[in-house]
Amino acid sequence: MAERLIEVTDLKVQFATEDGIVKAVDGVSFELERGKVLGIVGESGSGKSVTAMTLLGLTRDKNTRFEGELLYKGRDVLKMDEGELQEVRGNEMSMIFQDPMTSMNPVYTIGAQICEAIQVHERADKDTARRRAIDLLRQVGMPNADSRVDN
Repeated sequence: MAERLIEVTDLKVQFATEDGIVKAVDGVSFELERGKVLGIVGESGSGKSVTAMTLLGLTRDKNTRFEGELLYKGRDVLKMDEGELQEVRGNEMSMIFQDPMTSMNPVYTIGAQICEAIQVHERADKDTARRRAIDLLRQVGMPNADSRVDN
């Protein structure tokens, strides 16, 4: 039997605003097994990004209300404290946001940006982080990864 990595059950996310309650996510459910890929599609404003950001604990605010269950490896993300979330974020799961201009900074090389994340989350030295960045670029099919890491 395949291991369930993520289980979302009847997730609802609401934001209290000056104009009233905004129902950003209203009853989303899905499962994701280890090694599988899941695509979430929908119209602009349908809650795709809020769902993903909630999974990472990025929608927590005093004006945010949650209902439902959001399990990652059997642990309820909605009940994790900031320390637990920090261990998961970047080490086990992450998100590349839609806007490419805010996802990667064109002023810095791709290698520098990947290395920074590796050094922070894996506590690796510069050489180890660079080798890992090259390996990651190869894994996603980047041609000439060893030379492009510095471009």
